Amino acid sequence: MEGPPMAMVCYSMGAINSLVERITPLVENHPMTEHLLQDLQSLRAEFMNKFAGGRATAEQVKVWMKQVREMVYDIEDWIDLKTDFSESDMKQIEEFKGEIQEARSRCERHELLKQAPTSDAEPVYAGPREVPGRRLFWEEKPVLVGLNHSKLEILNHLENDQKELKVVSVHGRGGHGKTVLAKEIYGDICIKGQFECKAFVSVSRNSSTRTTLIEILRQVKSEVDAWQSWSSNDELLNEIITELWGFLRTKRYFICIDDIRSTQDSDVIICALPDNDLGSRILTTTRMEDIAISCSRRPDDVVYEMIPLDETDSKSLFCNSVYVQEQEWPDHFKESSKKMFEVCGGLPLAIIVTAGFLGRTSAELSLQSEKLNKTILSETDQFYSESQAMRKILDISFADLPLPLKSCFLYLTAFSGNYDIIKKDRLVRRWVAEGLIPERHGKSSWETGESFFDELISRRLIQPAFDGNDDQPIGCTVHGVVFDFLESLSSEENFITPGEELKSGLFPCETVRRVSLDCGDEDEGDTLISNTYCLFEQKSLVSSSCAEEEEEDDAIFLQLSRVRSLAFSGDAGRRIPDLSAFKHLRLLDLEGTKGLENKRLEGIGHLSLLRYLGLGGTDVTKLPQQIMELEQLATLDLRRTRVRRLPVLCRDTKLVSLLADELAITPREMRRMQNLEELSKVLTGPDGAFASELAGHVNKLGPLRMLGIRFSRMQSHSAADRQGVMRLLEELRKSNLQSLLLDNYPHPLLDLLVDSSAHNLQKFELRIRGCLPQVPQEIASLIAVTHLHINVEAVEAQGVRALGSLPNLVVLRLDLNSSPSMTVSSNDGFQCLKSLWCNSQYGGGKGMQFEAGAMPQLRRLRLELDARGTRSKHDDFDIGIQHLPSLVQVHATIDWTNTALTASEVEAAENQIREQVSRSPNNPVLELNRRRQRYIAKPLEELVITVNSLQEWGKQIDHRKLVVVHFSAGWCGASRKITPVFADLAKKFQNVVFLKVDVDVDEMETVAKEFSVKGVPTFLFMKGGSVKDRVVGADKEELEEVLQEQVDLM
Repeated sequence: MEGPPMAMVCYSMGAINSLVERITPLVENHPMTEHLLQDLQSLRAEFMNKFAGGRATAEQVKVWMKQVREMVYDIEDWIDLKTDFSESDMKQIEEFKGEIQEARSRCERHELLKQAPTSDAEPVYAGPREVPGRRLFWEEKPVLVGLNHSKLEILNHLENDQKELKVVSVHGRGGHGKTVLAKEIYGDICIKGQFECKAFVSVSRNSSTRTTLIEILRQVKSEVDAWQSWSSNDELLNEIITELWGFLRTKRYFICIDDIRSTQDSDVIICALPDNDLGSRILTTTRMEDIAISCSRRPDDVVYEMIPLDETDSKSLFCNSVYVQEQEWPDHFKESSKKMFEVCGGLPLAIIVTAGFLGRTSAELSLQSEKLNKTILSETDQFYSESQAMRKILDISFADLPLPLKSCFLYLTAFSGNYDIIKKDRLVRRWVAEGLIPERHGKSSWETGESFFDELISRRLIQPAFDGNDDQPIGCTVHGVVFDFLESLSSEENFITPGEELKSGLFPCETVRRVSLDCGDEDEGDTLISNTYCLFEQKSLVSSSCAEEEEEDDAIFLQLSRVRSLAFSGDAGRRIPDLSAFKHLRLLDLEGTKGLENKRLEGIGHLSLLRYLGLGGTDVTKLPQQIMELEQLATLDLRRTRVRRLPVLCRDTKLVSLLADELAITPREMRRMQNLEELSKVLTGPDGAFASELAGHVNKLGPLRMLGIRFSRMQSHSAADRQGVMRLLEELRKSNLQSLLLDNYPHPLLDLLVDSSAHNLQKFELRIRGCLPQVPQEIASLIAVTHLHINVEAVEAQGVRALGSLPNLVVLRLDLNSSPSMTVSSNDGFQCLKSLWCNSQYGGGKGMQFEAGAMPQLRRLRLELDARGTRSKHDDFDIGIQHLPSLVQVHATIDWTNTALTASEVEAAENQIREQVSRSPNNPVLELNRRRQRYIAKPLEELVITVNSLQEWGKQIDHRKLVVVHFSAGWCGASRKITPVFADLAKKFQNVVFLKVDVDVDEMETVAKEFSVKGVPTFLFMKGGSVKDRVVGADKEELEEVLQEQVDLM
């Protein structure tokens, strides 16, 4: 039997719409393009629009639409590279017109219009619909329906008294809920604390066995500061296995391995885990029964098959997933719902996606259920398998998406590499750069893209992902079954070419327009990337003597020469292509690429069509001048790089998003960025003068909606400082900003923030510099603050009430530096707080104490707990977690660096936390970690290491850690005065390496000269072998501030 009819991918319409918009303004100055425009408009109106709606299309129509789209792309590529038109261009224009006429003729000749849909017109997107009485992001915690019996049965197998290693292998079709079940079981076992070591890993689509084993090793060590000895790609697989085996050999462990996709993976992973007769357990999930059997080879191992939900559980899951309450269901839907559950076949994913398809109001449910009746429910007898039914449900859900949303949904296949979470801001900016977001009156492209993201969540097609830094989703995940569906559509429509296809060495038969290359670690062989990736470089350097090889090279070159979008991840040293050859590139995303050096960027300056350049998380320190001369560049992401200044701007730019960690921008540069919508973070000058200059320009950037400012060190907080910051805040108050970040804000100027928020401000994030003795009372007046990061010595009751009184506070990060804990009761406010991160690792003990009724809306709690001095205090970790009614996630790290505690006493503290979490009414997910020094703890007086030779210097410079070097001299009074301060800092920041160098020692004088140390005392802050910052002189406050800044960046 043939599969269900494929939903037509209509992004061909997006391509021709974009081209028409591109040519229209050219006609006035270049009349020769008028007839080309008319032919395109005629092709769109008379033919393509006829196929734009509907849910099923004949194969011939899909092929024709694809051919038209490729033609449109070729025309657009030609036009975009033109700087001017002349009579000589008429020949090319006539050729294009001929191709358009030929496309019309083919459509008429094959009578394709007769196959156009006559109903189900293309939906028009009118924005995200309201969800009455229910939160859009309720999926923060998945609902376990109908799986309790399976959960108890599997737990029974895992928790018995058998001493031998036992493997329980769960198998079932994609969408059965295996991952949700495995996470629930893992969470239960974590709370009970029966195993010394635990790990939960998902074998992602393209991750190597090596990557999976490294992740297991990281988790079982359960120490967040553990040495990441396997971070490079040069280690052999057997060395990783040896370390993992050796570590687990004497421990009772529980490892959960989710979504294994090959017997090769399962064989290597299972064999890397020792059978130590200590009652260890392994839980695996897979779609394939043969893989489950291969995992469970011992007589007592268990192969467990998932069974579909029955009708009662199916209805219960549906009612939990659909937005409309059962009492509001139309009568006809109540009748047809039984048939709907039958079609879903008890598959949880099918039920949830169907619930998302049916809309958010009773009226929508009535309309959508009629579509369901006409399509899926009327064809029930055609289904012979669960996979076909699931495909049919995804097909109709996809067909129901408005045209631009189809393309955006399909674009998720660009993230097929090792992406646990697809970050929302990165995704939306790439949607915009690709031209997938239509212009909407009164809305920015970002706002439209964000509404698209929310719409996909509300339709249950993607799952929101959260962290502790925001109350809104920071990204999304995509279910494997949904991703497989999207990949099949993408392949059929030549939307995005997977990097694996090029790695195979077989070049695609169609022109590659978008490609994602993942050059990460691999398990076998050194040839990670086939010659296809290097062809552009080779073509200019090597001439083939064989005619057949030359023809093949020409064919490959032709397929890759039209690439419009290139995302590269992994190791830049592993044959990254010559970027200058991709002259049609609109998007280049190199985020997270290792080993990306400045010289690799030189070719980017030749990409005249480039709109998006992502360099975040790379080793780039300086941009070539040519990059800032790219006329079309709209997004430049420099976050997590060491770029601090832009090249000279010689002309106005089209930059819309400029993102960095701390970018020094001159007023002249600001004047050349009149299109900016996002600017973060711009650095204010040390004397406050630049705050005044920024104030003079911030409101001249009309479209600016998001601004981040990082305040550099102000030496005196003088009247000039206050005046400059005051003027800046006054201008911000008048602005149309929606999001404002003030980073490293000086606490003596907090009073200036009272009543300083803009009227449109939706997010106001404030990070206060340094450690305050207590919570300033001015805090209570900052009513616009939504996100707050503050570091204090102690929080008294008055300070708790000040923080709790902030009416819009949704995220709080609190660093405590003294042992008295902070108690929060129902009378202290915090009515809107969703996320709390409390760090008490520098002397704050347990940090927090929650009483009944405290923080009623808190969803995510992260605790960094200090275990020092708790040996005799058995209740020190009685935090009161059980009193927080809305928790969905708890992440706790116990720091037992330099404590007298034994491992068993730390385990007792962990058990206290587990017990509290188990009593929480919302059954939150718990993650526990330990932190301790990697090296044997040294006496406090040895925390500052004196270096007297070049050999010692080489040993002490740890490229993985922050290293602070104090260059001093015995004859210098200032050096002697600051030495105790330096030692105190070494006690406080024990994860930082502190070195002391006497410049009068002959060998060390050489080091001083190498790093341009011209006087003492001088302090260098080094990471990765390079200097990140320096302090000259014995300024205690400046030394502490710079150290804190560098620690924050770790």
